[in-house]
Parts: sequence; C-alpha cells; structure tokens
Amino acid sequence: MKAAMMLFGCYRKGDANDPEIYTAAIAATLADFPLEVVQYVTDPRTGIASKVKFLPTVAEVREFCERHSDWCKARDRMIAKGYRLVDMRWVKPGDAA
Repeated sequence: MKAAMMLFGCYRKGDANDPEIYTAAIAATLADFPLEVVQYVTDPRTGIASKVKFLPTVAEVREFCERHSDWCKARDRMIAKGYRLVDMRWVKPGDAA
C-alpha cells in the first residue's frame, strides 16, 4: 500500500475515478512482485512515474513490473554464470573490467 501511495503521489490529485478502488487494485498488483521490483517501479527516479505522464492503468503497472522482473531474473542468471555488470555491460568471468 505504501508503494502504491508513493506512485500515486507523483500524479495530479483526482485523476482516478474512484481513488480507493484504484489504490487497492494497484496495491494488489504490486503485491504479486518481489520487493526489489516494487521499489524500482514506484521510485519516481526509475519507475513508471518517470515514463508515464498520466495515472497508469492497472495493466500498465503490471506490464512495467513484469518487464523489470524479467530483467532481474536475467541479471540473476548472468550473475550465477559468473558474469559481472560493469558500467551497464556484462563482463565475462575472468575478463578484466
């Protein structure tokens, strides 16, 4: 709920038709994802508020969460193989940065 409120605080007041239902729907959607994903998508510097100008739909929030969740899973697979992320580039195991 706190993350949902952070997201909504980045938009004009009154954009949702029913703010209580909208907040509950977004909170329920965010609850389906790991904390790392929720923090990323609700942070005004990295998340949906920095990319979507109007109050996002539940579907948009879910899509944004799914994209970041997929990125986190791919990152974790690369790390498990021994790769390192240096300056937004993957470095092979044993290679210098």
